[in-house]
Amino acid sequence: MKTSMRDFKARLSEHVRRAAKGEEVEISIHGRPAARLTSVQRKSDIDELRTLPGIAWNGGKPKGMTKGGRLKHKVQLSDLVAEDRR
Repeated sequence: MKTSMRDFKARLSEHVRRAAKGEEVEISIHGRPAARLTSVQRKSDIDELRTLPGIAWNGGKPKGMTKGGRLKHKVQLSDLVAEDRR
């Protein structure tokens, strides 16, 4: 998509949303191309972790993990988390 600087400034949020969805926005000043707005290609968190030295994951659950237990009747998880943080 091509747009002028005036239109780009007037509808900044709309243009940024379009770029985030993958559309390329070309901005011109006095009819001459000046800049291009594109989306950021970001790796997933897991991909970023895999690049760290000493980190390996095969996609499965860690060995030795047991199923979680049940909460006591009328006990909220948020209360347990708050208690654990003290």
